Amino acid sequence: MSVDRFRFVSPGIFINEIDQSQIPRDTVRRTGPAIIGRTEHGPGLVPTTVRTFNEFVELFGNPIPGGKSGDVWREGNYSAPTYAAYAAQAYLRNNSPVTVVRLLGDQSPQAGSSNTAKAGWFIKGNANNAPAGTYGLWICNSASAADINSAHVTGTLAAVWYLTGSATIALAGTSVDGTTMEANSTVINNSTAGGSKELKVVIRDGGTNVITSTFNFDDTSARYIRKVFNTNPQLLNSNVTNTANQESYFLGESYGRNVRDLNLGSSDFYGIILGLGSGSSYTGGDHRFSYKLPETPPIISQDTNIAATTFDLNNTPYELFKLVARNEAEWLQNNLKVSITDIKQSPNPEYNPYGTFTVQIRKISDSDSNPQIVEQFNNLNLNPNSPNFIARRIGDKYVAWDTTHLKWNVRGEYDNLSRYARVSMLFNGSPASEDLLPFGFKGLPKNDGFNYLSGNVGASTISLGGNGSATGIAWAEGSGSIMSSSAESQGTPGYFPWIDAGTFGASIGPVAPMTMSLQFPMLPLRLSSSDNGVFRAKDAYWGLTTQKSRTSDVFDGTIRDIVRCRPEGSSRITPSLAYEERGPGFTLDNLVEDKAVGGKAAVYSGSNIGYSSADPGGGRADGASMTAVSASYQEVLDQGYNRFTVPFFGGFDGFDIQEKEPFNNTRALGGEGNAAPNEVDNAMFYTCKKAIDGIADPDQLEINLATIPGITVRGVTNHLLRVCEDRADALAVIDLEGGFTSSAEDTASFGDRAGSSAQTVSYIKARALNNSYGAAYYPWVQVSDTISGVRVWVPPSVAAIGTYASSAARSELWFAPAGFNRGGLSQGSAGIPVVGVVDKLTSDQRDDLYEVNINPIASFPAEGIVIFGQKTLQATPSALDRINVRRLMIFLKKQISRIAATILFDPNVQVTWDRFTGQVQPLLRSVKSRFGLSEYRVILDSSTTTPELIDRNILYAKVLLKPTRAIEFIALDFVISRTGASFDD
Repeated sequence: MSVDRFRFVSPGIFINEIDQSQIPRDTVRRTGPAIIGRTEHGPGLVPTTVRTFNEFVELFGNPIPGGKSGDVWREGNYSAPTYAAYAAQAYLRNNSPVTVVRLLGDQSPQAGSSNTAKAGWFIKGNANNAPAGTYGLWICNSASAADINSAHVTGTLAAVWYLTGSATIALAGTSVDGTTMEANSTVINNSTAGGSKELKVVIRDGGTNVITSTFNFDDTSARYIRKVFNTNPQLLNSNVTNTANQESYFLGESYGRNVRDLNLGSSDFYGIILGLGSGSSYTGGDHRFSYKLPETPPIISQDTNIAATTFDLNNTPYELFKLVARNEAEWLQNNLKVSITDIKQSPNPEYNPYGTFTVQIRKISDSDSNPQIVEQFNNLNLNPNSPNFIARRIGDKYVAWDTTHLKWNVRGEYDNLSRYARVSMLFNGSPASEDLLPFGFKGLPKNDGFNYLSGNVGASTISLGGNGSATGIAWAEGSGSIMSSSAESQGTPGYFPWIDAGTFGASIGPVAPMTMSLQFPMLPLRLSSSDNGVFRAKDAYWGLTTQKSRTSDVFDGTIRDIVRCRPEGSSRITPSLAYEERGPGFTLDNLVEDKAVGGKAAVYSGSNIGYSSADPGGGRADGASMTAVSASYQEVLDQGYNRFTVPFFGGFDGFDIQEKEPFNNTRALGGEGNAAPNEVDNAMFYTCKKAIDGIADPDQLEINLATIPGITVRGVTNHLLRVCEDRADALAVIDLEGGFTSSAEDTASFGDRAGSSAQTVSYIKARALNNSYGAAYYPWVQVSDTISGVRVWVPPSVAAIGTYASSAARSELWFAPAGFNRGGLSQGSAGIPVVGVVDKLTSDQRDDLYEVNINPIASFPAEGIVIFGQKTLQATPSALDRINVRRLMIFLKKQISRIAATILFDPNVQVTWDRFTGQVQPLLRSVKSRFGLSEYRVILDSSTTTPELIDRNILYAKVLLKPTRAIEFIALDFVISRTGASFDD
């Protein structure tokens, strides 16, 4: 502050503090590696930069050591290590940043019809898919009529089994007419099938193996359905499961909450198993398509029609917006949900008609009495001109893959501030009415229910109810018909659209008449403000509930099966097929004052949900809800009921759930020696190539290294080498064929999977690589996972990436990342503890590897494990056949290019030339002083930039460099002399 800035009025001492001690900002921008591979969760296929390991864990999850089995269907695949996560951890331990590209299953837009051309998974039986396939267990409540043979009961889909080969499944017990049998499509009375609230299933694998299991839906019981049956699809895969442990089936979905909501008695409830899917199709078990991003169903407004007798929440209110995952897939819907809270009408409608609300993203397993909020956005509104407009505050940008230019294009208007989701507005411009508020959500897509008629009706026992049926369940294609085996050809297969009588045959036996109305599972909703033990009625979150029952506060995994992506042939987001509908959604317009407790609580009275015993009419359409009685949407908000919860649904990872490692080299990527898999016919190769293409443009992404750890197929690693060479500013660290094979790829013993240096040398010779922008290492190393405490075999690229980070941090990036000083893996150079190697190399083996430009990872008795080489994959002898020189050149080209960019479009005159050289010279001088260069020279004058070039708007400079070479060979002569000899001679 200048002295004339002081205000001198009365005498005194005037003091000002001037801070000139600030540390200058680092002019060299940090760049790091691009690491491609699987992670626990996180943005899929879109390059995402993180700067700390904590940030990595928040976005992508902890590294997975593999080896876990259990309920893979529900809990996800933790069977194979996530090498990309270990590589990121190794690098971030000593340096930053890291750009991560998480792999999700994708397929070419021109994908062929072969199984390998499709992403995802499917379950297939024998050639006709019969009798194996997909089967559903339906459970029905007990009948009220005295004569069960003329009763009409209701039920829900309770569980789904997926069978392969010639496997069969049936319920065992006594049918409703008293016949003891083992059959499907026959109603079995549970009272004779294993006791209270239990049923018995028999599964035959087509051979001599028979599984007979009594089960229930009590997750505290030893007979809980998910404890009794196999829930790991990987056990169906003979490539990764030993014969003794293989299964011919697995249990997929189970809907415990829906079963419990039937309020079954201790006995006399009924079960029936029906085939799901038609004849030769894979329907139900067909998920062969690319990854999908989950989203919420449309969030809807309050009903603006005062005369609400025709109210239907799936059609009447306006659609406002929905939240869509930014780039996350199944993990998001399995672990997070959305709550809309603090919904308020405008306090001054004449001045500002828009109300406000809050969006919370919560953990799916929390409870309403103890919500666990991971993100919250307060005081939002639907006014597009407001700074608090929901799309502006949360963000609406997304990326779309450009298949022509092979790049990600950004779409949308507002930057994303949410880590997990973006907003998709469902109205253009302004909302239909300025006082609209989020009041609920539409139902999730599901299949229509149907009627099942048991009895002596020819060869078939299945009847599909039509619009005129007593139960009012619509099924347009099968209206009133009795299905036979020929029904397989009717209609287009979708999500359980046809009940396949043809797989059962005619020899079911006589069954007494019985009609059942069967529904597909629906989203569990809060029915009363007193549900789940909420202390205050107005603290209850309406809409979705994720607890085991209305009286429980414990999370129930049923929700994860309800929100799953629907199979091939069905409508994933919006019902559009004749056999599809929306399940019950939710709206605050259907809240009814619970008169039984004096108006201090509320109940939900939505369609297909049920009503309070105190008010069996209820509902907005019946004129009994708070908003209907008051003829104002404000009433329910004034009563304090101003929050609801909605799920994410429809996400899909695009992986084969029967593989431990979806990107295994052996099958998914075509196997060793596969130089060029066809991306049209190989979905996993297409995915890897797309991920690599996503980092190809240096103008869009700054990196100096790239790796796809664990993938050795030539077609993938060749493409990574080409991309790095084309960028000319990144070194590809690849893993090679012929080395170790992970246990996630096959069932061979450790010794048979170990590979050898000779095999690796043989394979790389056949490739004839000559690329200074690539490097490779051998063998695999064993690391100690610092989080889980287990030991994991990881590819050598993981240790190499970590060593590059520590070497640059300890010295300079142009120092060789090798040797005992900077490549000592036992001393922590890898960033994660390295405790072993697959192959302890001899001196001859190290020589063989180094001759073909593979850098050995050696193990010495005294010094430990060390990277003992620093060659690139360039075969032509030059300075660039060494990693330290290539890394130096990448650094200098990038830094000098940045300097050059500052003079673009400036006058092509001596002053500009001097400004350029004036910035380049100090940079090179600094690098020389730090032992990167032995000599340099910059030439920019009329001899380089001639008048002719000036006329063509070109500045031409020469930068001459002599890189400092690393010591790789030391020769010492030890001369033994006679006693009388002089050392001076």
